[in-house]
Amino acid sequence: MLNGNLLIRIGFGLLFVWGGLEKFIEGFLGGVGLQNMADFLSASGLEFLGNGGNYALGAVLAALELIAGIALLINKKLLYAYGFLAFIMLMALVLVHIPSGAWMNIMIHVTLTLTLAGLALNEKK
Repeated sequence: MLNGNLLIRIGFGLLFVWGGLEKFIEGFLGGVGLQNMADFLSASGLEFLGNGGNYALGAVLAALELIAGIALLINKKLLYAYGFLAFIMLMALVLVHIPSGAWMNIMIHVTLTLTLAGLALNEKK
């Protein structure tokens, strides 16, 4: 039977599978690629990790985003998937969207962060 939670999981799952893949493969699905991700992490205050450290961190974050998206699609480990993705959206909000001043993107990421956090709390019952 189709229900609202299934539709939410499919929507978020596809969003974050796409997000994980586009961080791995530059140009694929509009992707930035791992080197650009590493450069962004360095510019965001993590330059102390060095390029190799930021590249590895970017790869780990992309992999976890991809895995969390898949977990939503297959209905596994939802508390962890929603919680991790809420954290990712919070970091995108703080590191990218608030500094950009693009209010629509800020509001979208506030909504995504709070929705994912709420879904994680619902799974904790």
